[in-house]
Amino acid sequence: MVDKDLCEINGLRAVFPESDVLLCWYHVMQAVVRWISKTESGVSGFSNGDIKKDIISFFSKLKSCATRHDFETMAKLFQNRFEEFPALCTYFRDHWLGIGDMWSDFGRCYNHAGSDTNNLVER
Repeated sequence: MVDKDLCEINGLRAVFPESDVLLCWYHVMQAVVRWISKTESGVSGFSNGDIKKDIISFFSKLKSCATRHDFETMAKLFQNRFEEFPALCTYFRDHWLGIGDMWSDFGRCYNHAGSDTNNLVER
């Protein structure tokens, strides 16, 4: 389980090709919150506080999907809900949609004692 460092992910896949790489849920949300706080997201600023909460809520729902089908259905709902924010939808498609198995529950088919983060080993 790692943050979304592509060099680290590629290195792990090269050395351990039979292993799946999972993304730390804390780092996923950290990246999302940082991005929606940027002007280029189209949802930054105090006036969009409710929208940002809704985005975070949707990411939590996406994370909780037990099957790929549920994830894809929720992803469509996400894109429909936020279609008036094209930069957000592009960000979601480019950075999260294609790697859902790395951060959503449907890809976490392992006994990891219910831990979705690597924060404990980073300390």
